[in-house]
Amino acid sequence: MMSENGIRRTYWIVTSLLAIGMFYAGVLDVSHSPDLLEALDRLGFPPYFLTLIGTAKLIGAPLLLVQGFPRLKEWVYAGFSFDLGGAIICHTIVGDTLEVTLPSIVCATLLVISYVSYRARGAAPFNANPAS
Repeated sequence: MMSENGIRRTYWIVTSLLAIGMFYAGVLDVSHSPDLLEALDRLGFPPYFLTLIGTAKLIGAPLLLVQGFPRLKEWVYAGFSFDLGGAIICHTIVGDTLEVTLPSIVCATLLVISYVSYRARGAAPFNANPAS
């Protein structure tokens, strides 16, 4: 079993790498990078999808690094899970190579490690029913 210090270090290193990667991806998305537009067309999505998903990445990436707000952080993890899981599935369905799919796989792996270490370090649970 990993020590509390090891879990904390793992969380911050992996989460920082994930946040940087997602923020960078968000910048590429909202700038409508020609390579991404070509990939989006191959996947069957309209160009405005890049603006939508890129904006979500630009908002979510820094929120992973903010202390507190556990419910908001859970939403960011969920959103990134849908984004990365969907990307991996879409690339696989259209027959993209591992080279094309690998960035999504790497980020999804970082996401899982980040989330597991976030929960293991005793993230403050939020009250699902604040009225009680």
